[in-house]
This record gives sequence, structure tokens and C-alpha cells, in this order.
Amino acid sequence: MEVLIIGAGIGGLTLGLMLNRAGIACRIFEAAPELKAVGVGINLLPHASRELCALGLEEALAKVAVITREYCFFNRFGQFIYS
Repeated sequence: MEVLIIGAGIGGLTLGLMLNRAGIACRIFEAAPELKAVGVGINLLPHASRELCALGLEEALAKVAVITREYCFFNRFGQFIYS
């Protein structure tokens, strides 16, 4: 038996690596014909960073990361909610 993962985004690929590490067979399916940079940033919250660090990716992440100084939320009218 194997796990099927639909989507080779950051979540799907991370799941595939974690399953592989645990000795669980998996296959990853992706609709896009190739994986490539799309020019956007991804904000990784601490719990997500912890999982990537557990895979041994901390040094690689540190080389390309922009450390978040502040994280703020506003409503649709631009009114501050919290930070």
C-alpha cells in the first residue's frame, strides 16, 4: 500500500519527504508540467518551519529566507486587527 499525494506544492512535497523518512511509500501527482519558481514569497509560520528543520532544511532555508519583522492583520477596510 502507498499514500497518494495530490499536489507538489510546499505541503505535498514536505509530506512526501516526511513519509519517505518514516518508511511509508508514496507517490506525488502534480498537474503542472514542470516545477518552477513563480516569483512570490511564502510566509512560513513557526510550526511549518519546525517541520522543514526536522527534515534537515534549516541551513538551506536560512540562506534564502527574509526574516519576518512584524506580522499584522487588517480588515477589508484597512483597520488594524492585531499584530
